[in-house]
Amino acid sequence: LYVHIVPHTHDDVGWRKTVEQYYYGLNNSIDTRGSVHSIITTAVESLLDDPARTFTYVEMKFLSIWWKSQSDQMKDNVRYLIANKQLSIVNGGWCMHDEAAPHYIGMIDQTSLGHEFLTRELGVIPKVGWQLDPFGHSATQASLMSRGMGFDALYFGRIDYQDLRLRQLTRQCEGLWNASRESSDIALPIFWGLTGSYGGNYGAPRGYCFDVLCQDEPLVGANETRLRERLRTFLEDVRIQSDRTQGDHVMVTMGEDFNYIQAHLNFANMDLLINSIMSYQHWKILDIPSIFGPQYDRVDIFYSTPDYYTEMKYKETVLWVVKTDDFFPYSDCEHCFWTGYFTSRASFKRFERVSSSFLLAARQIEALWSGQSNSTGQGMESRPLFALEDALGIAQHHDAVSGTAKQHVADDYSFKLQTGLDLASKFVAKTLKNTLISDSGLLENLTFCHQLNESICDLSQDATKSLGKDLYVVVYNAKASEVSSIIRLPVSTNQTYLVERVERNATVARSRLVETVQAVNLRTTDKPRYTVMFDTGPLPPIGVALFRVSMTNKVFSSSLRSNDLTETRRLFRAADGKDVVVSNELLSVTFDSSTGMMKQVFSQNVSLLLTQEWGYYTSFDSDYDRTEVPSSRADQNSGAYVFRPSTPEEKLKLMNASPSGAKFVDTSVGTEVHVAFDAPWIRQVTRILKGQPYVEIEYTIGPIPIDDGRGREIVNRYITPIKSEGKVYTDSNGREFLERRRNYRPSWSLEVYEQVAGNYYPINAAAYIEDSDAALSVVVDRSQGGGSIIDGTLEFMVQRRTVADDFRGVDEPLNETCGGMEPYPPYGDAKRVGDGVVIRGVHRLLVGAKGAGLARSQMDATFAEPLIFVASSPKPSTPVGALVATQSSLSALQLSLPSNVMLITLMRLQDRERPTWLLRLGHQYAAGEHEVLSQPAKVNLATFLVDWDVSKIEEKTLSGNRDWDVYTKERYDW
Repeated sequence: LYVHIVPHTHDDVGWRKTVEQYYYGLNNSIDTRGSVHSIITTAVESLLDDPARTFTYVEMKFLSIWWKSQSDQMKDNVRYLIANKQLSIVNGGWCMHDEAAPHYIGMIDQTSLGHEFLTRELGVIPKVGWQLDPFGHSATQASLMSRGMGFDALYFGRIDYQDLRLRQLTRQCEGLWNASRESSDIALPIFWGLTGSYGGNYGAPRGYCFDVLCQDEPLVGANETRLRERLRTFLEDVRIQSDRTQGDHVMVTMGEDFNYIQAHLNFANMDLLINSIMSYQHWKILDIPSIFGPQYDRVDIFYSTPDYYTEMKYKETVLWVVKTDDFFPYSDCEHCFWTGYFTSRASFKRFERVSSSFLLAARQIEALWSGQSNSTGQGMESRPLFALEDALGIAQHHDAVSGTAKQHVADDYSFKLQTGLDLASKFVAKTLKNTLISDSGLLENLTFCHQLNESICDLSQDATKSLGKDLYVVVYNAKASEVSSIIRLPVSTNQTYLVERVERNATVARSRLVETVQAVNLRTTDKPRYTVMFDTGPLPPIGVALFRVSMTNKVFSSSLRSNDLTETRRLFRAADGKDVVVSNELLSVTFDSSTGMMKQVFSQNVSLLLTQEWGYYTSFDSDYDRTEVPSSRADQNSGAYVFRPSTPEEKLKLMNASPSGAKFVDTSVGTEVHVAFDAPWIRQVTRILKGQPYVEIEYTIGPIPIDDGRGREIVNRYITPIKSEGKVYTDSNGREFLERRRNYRPSWSLEVYEQVAGNYYPINAAAYIEDSDAALSVVVDRSQGGGSIIDGTLEFMVQRRTVADDFRGVDEPLNETCGGMEPYPPYGDAKRVGDGVVIRGVHRLLVGAKGAGLARSQMDATFAEPLIFVASSPKPSTPVGALVATQSSLSALQLSLPSNVMLITLMRLQDRERPTWLLRLGHQYAAGEHEVLSQPAKVNLATFLVDWDVSKIEEKTLSGNRDWDVYTKERYDW
């Protein structure tokens, strides 16, 4: 038997402490773990002391900080250790990203950022995925983020305890994984394996953690008799591990969170462990067959790396079982489903998604119009978008976008994102201004409005307090196809506004008068605000359009109003005394005239009864609730990680819409239906918009009351007569859809303990239900948990607030307040400040015949919504046509890309001899999702960009660090 000892550390890029606190070993009153600087330094020193030793490292954010402070000699030492295969870099991302909450574009970007650092500084190309700590594992991770990244294997620690128990018994703790329906190279099976001796984690065998953070008995200093006992016990654990997989090689991971702060102690004990086992066998002191039986008469134990272990497993002739589903949801006991974090910190999940979308667009603008040089020679941090790239790389961490960090760490994540977004938006605004307008004073204060979802834009509101200033709105479309968008611009004065689209040479292409609509404030105590809404008309692909918005003294005449409304949509009409029907060109929706709630939708020749209800599950709290079912953790609370209703079969506690509370509002772009509820902390606006195929549900939630001492999990449920037969389909990180069946797992026979929480899944972009007659698809604006607990329904947990901790390490309830919280002792009392937070979100509902195709049509548009920049200027004395504009409307594309292809990345690469760009294109429809759009698509890369003379095209792995043809020749085809 060959035993691979793999020393490693797992260094969270923020969790209980911030990134900087962990790196420097600060704030030890919260957590004594940390000092990543010492971990890396002492590990490198230990490797230099003995060429037989190895060490595995993962998180490039930390390594990049450490690298900057090292001498040239130390950097050369590290390069030597890598060349000598002692220091192993696996995964290689900026962090170890989560797999439930991120969008695939964020996963690609953070991994690519780490790979860029490795390529530039160390010449390293990671070939193994290492996702030890995430709380479940996605199909996209197995395909796009493994094969697509050029990996040959993927290792992780956590899987469901029932799944683990069966795999241990059937020797399936390693195998092949292929959860994609695609036929491309990135969908080839990949080897996967569990770490932590197949015990459900990633640490050393029990009793053999030699780190200063552990309390296990060291080997160093043990007498001869005790040493022999410890070695035999260790080998007995290895035998148990070897009985849980196939083949003659096993990997024993030696390391946990922030281990190796004094690495020489770890290695001294591991040296003794390895050397003693080998020498005792030689001198016949250890009787291997008495431990392993007739299968093995010798154990060869040695320092190793995940790369070498993968190579040895590949050389074995084992017929592995292929897994075709994913590893969600994850539970570690009967009532312990880690499905709460699918929703936790909903506002940060949205902030991360908006920032990721902004980066996608900003990279395009930099690449196309900034005039930046490719060869700066100043390193990654010199580029104008790096602060945002860095913050987003950190945000993908499995305790960041997951919502499972302490409050002060979550605040730090948000601060980093906001700082990066501020810097990036200033750069983009300057670039757009220089590109669009030759009159340098016209868009001088061009600004990105960060709070449009709250109906706040200081610049536009200040400029519209009185007559005298015009607003200029620059709208950038990051999609590679023409789109139309609805702009909602906050203003201060309830007045009539003239909206003009300014085309090339500053001619007015279209003008119209629009009235303001009273905005729905985030908090009911806020002063009234107003919004000007207008339809942009077609926006050019990868392009920009310019609008002028002017306050006037004009009012709509009745004839003008009638004509205008006829152009934008059909007037809603009362079908009878109880119902109101609102229609546009593509769909018709019936509402209850009293409550404003939906009753029926007609779209794409499908008529579907569709109702909606808001409610909540009461969070399980061991101070109030007791389980009637025997459990290994009867006191398991609902918290940041775990979702657990107060009873396993708890029914949704409904919040009724107020009778006669509906308000139907006509606007220039459609109809809004405002709904009031008995609970004042739930508000909703339903919109039917001109030219859009969906019903938009905008919800405002909070502050969630906890006066009764109980936490609440807030749910939006859609109800239809669709015969879904226990099935629901959810996306995997915004890519392929997976079928989910209630109370069922494809890999094992599920024992059901939690009928609600156990049927929740991560929904990153969309979910749908369907039968032979109709389908309902819901597209979300951020990652959420959800499922279909009752046939014909789709439910989404949109927000949660708990008052108890769930005992998974963060040691805080998920109780977000608008003022944050006081510092921890001894600097404060860790009390929450202010009321609970208020969040706002959007669901887009589509009705038709095929759910996947419906969702796909809106998923990319929801992710890559147009960027809106605003400037103000004194009213010119000449008409707008006399303004000097150079490129007031332009596109970077010769032609739109096919409608099934997304431009995922277009960015300029640094330090190249010739101007070089990285281009990622994605086919957005999986096999069978659409009769036409699921077919292959062709794009002429040499000609699709305007004014580009392409001289060379190289196909790379997804992170761009390796030639694709080299990978395909060298990869392991399992």
